[in-house]
Amino acid sequence: FGSSVRSTLACRQRSRGHAVTCPQVENRARRFLWMSEGLRRRQTAASRAAEPEQPTVLGKLKQFDVYSKVHDDYTIKTRSGGIISLVSFAAMLVLFVSEFQTFMTVEIVDHIMVDTTLNQKLPIGINITFPHLRCDEVSVDTVDSTGENQVNIAGDIQKINLRADGQRSEGDHIAKEGECLSCMEANDTEHKCCNTCSELKDAYADAGLPYYHILDQAEQCKYSVGCQIAGDVKVNKVGGNVHVALGKSTVRDGKHVHEFNIKDVTDGFNTSHIFHRLTFGEQVPGVESPLEGTSKVVRQGAGMFHYYIKLVPTLFHGRDGPVYTNQYSVTESVKNVMVNQGDLTGLPGVFLVYEFNPFMVEKTEKVVPFSHFLTSVSAIIGGVFAVSGLIDSMFYQGMCSAGFPGKARVQEWST
Repeated sequence: FGSSVRSTLACRQRSRGHAVTCPQVENRARRFLWMSEGLRRRQTAASRAAEPEQPTVLGKLKQFDVYSKVHDDYTIKTRSGGIISLVSFAAMLVLFVSEFQTFMTVEIVDHIMVDTTLNQKLPIGINITFPHLRCDEVSVDTVDSTGENQVNIAGDIQKINLRADGQRSEGDHIAKEGECLSCMEANDTEHKCCNTCSELKDAYADAGLPYYHILDQAEQCKYSVGCQIAGDVKVNKVGGNVHVALGKSTVRDGKHVHEFNIKDVTDGFNTSHIFHRLTFGEQVPGVESPLEGTSKVVRQGAGMFHYYIKLVPTLFHGRDGPVYTNQYSVTESVKNVMVNQGDLTGLPGVFLVYEFNPFMVEKTEKVVPFSHFLTSVSAIIGGVFAVSGLIDSMFYQGMCSAGFPGKARVQEWST
């Protein structure tokens, strides 16, 4: 080492005043300085290790250490190792995000059994819009296979009058005091002023004229041309139907009857409708309603719509306790019941005919335990770390066998 330093000093003295360098000698000197610094560090570490330690309880824990440590002077860092490390960190991140999404996802497990819950009431939730039917022209009724009838249901079912643009109406036009509104086609000696929509329809009925075509034109009626029917109705858990149909409904001699004047609908009865909601039981996640969002348009005549619904009782076990509901499938049929003017072959309206399945589907939420999540994350980190270490070791050994690391060592020593 001394001779190298003297050679360096001598070289610098000879090169004074001249553009002469001694790279080989300087590199050699730097190499020896680096070696001497490493030897000094190792000697210091060895001297510290040789010092007797105090026999403490914490000191005795070293004998249980299964993770051996390697001094920094004996480690080698390569570019390939850095690339593999970055790829490993990216793989760990992607796998962690995937496992976290799986942990946050709730799996629904289905089980089929016989339905024994018969003595229950079924709440049916409906929300249907009729853009071209006034609320006073239709009634909402239920009929079941046991003969129980609910006529013109009120209370839980609301009828909301709508304007022509679909917005909620504030009611029909109210004539001012002394004002006389025309009875239009029904104007005669007995009906000279029709200041309300009811008076106008009565005048047309007395004259034997259909009035549906003037409801959206007459000043007395044009501010309430549509109807939205929304609410819940409870029925027995047996087959039956819920319908919105023409006329005033009543029960006569044990039979469900709709009363109306056939002359009132000779120019058509537009039963176009839109389903906003139709549920049989409580709403639960994962149970869809096939009819929601369905719309039907009647171009002419009077439409009679039948929706044949097959109900599948469903018991949902969630975090908030068991919830009873029904899934359903539906088949529909439509018929124009006004074949000839003034002649009806059926009752215009919308009929929801439902029937129960004898089997019940039990749905149970299956949540991934937090311990399972921790186990999976630990396996991901350990597995990626082990595989990346194996790949790096194989790559490094291959480079050594090919003779590439020799150049790298020279560069390390020269710096």
